[in-house]
Amino acid sequence: MNINIELLKTFYVVAKNENISKASEELLVSQSAVSKTIKNIENQLDCKLFVRSKKGVKLTREGEILYKTTNKIINILDNDLKKIVKTKTINILVGKVLTENVLVSYLNEFRKKYPYVRINFSCSNIDGVLNKIKTGEADIAIGYYIDNLGDNYEQRKIFKELHPVFVCNGSYTNLMNKEIDIKKLENYPFIISTKGSSTHEYALDTIKKYNLNITPTMDVLGTSLIEQLVKNGLGISILTEEFISNELNNCELYKIRIKQKIPTRQLNVLTYRNRKYSKEINFFIDLLINKMI
Repeated sequence: MNINIELLKTFYVVAKNENISKASEELLVSQSAVSKTIKNIENQLDCKLFVRSKKGVKLTREGEILYKTTNKIINILDNDLKKIVKTKTINILVGKVLTENVLVSYLNEFRKKYPYVRINFSCSNIDGVLNKIKTGEADIAIGYYIDNLGDNYEQRKIFKELHPVFVCNGSYTNLMNKEIDIKKLENYPFIISTKGSSTHEYALDTIKKYNLNITPTMDVLGTSLIEQLVKNGLGISILTEEFISNELNNCELYKIRIKQKIPTRQLNVLTYRNRKYSKEINFFIDLLINKMI
């Protein structure tokens, strides 16, 4: 007989859900794989563990006995694993806006596999990001593409192209409901994120690219505050269209339609090349890369 903990775990999840489809979703495997595992256990024990119906499955008398035993084993392992895995941590450098708009779906899937791994979020400017990744103070960073990194760092794309747009509130009637030349923005107060962020550099590069005579009137820490200032009519700014869709739909912000094409941006996960990462960190990185939104 060769019934290991993985087989018992599959049996336990099926019994708990009383449904093979729901069990496969929780276990992140196919329904056929779950059915094959249950059949394997039944063959080894030479008995039926479930009664199958159109609505799902129910435990047989033998299944009830195995479930009580498995429940005890799973609970003991679960408590012990909590003690062990609580010491494991992933340190991620990422901004608040990206956490809210990008990471939530990834975190849900990561938690299904590693529910007890601690995740620390922090943010830093570009120089700080590179130093923390180099020293190992941070494991990975998630942010926009950084030029001229050198050979020690690796950037891998994790998100479809993002579209920066100029925005204003409803009081800027001259900028709304028509396409304008980008040079006309020179006549309006411009709000920018603080120096050291990739968003700051992108805004300055855009100003330089189109030879705009714009001097920012406010340097603000964080795009959330920029949104609030623009909503209140204190200036115009550049924000990512995908991250302000609700505000645009609710007419809290208005997209300024520019004749010129504004460069898109690329979102990446940044790691230190050739560093040996834990299986938990590698799993999270693989989620970011392979489950691109």
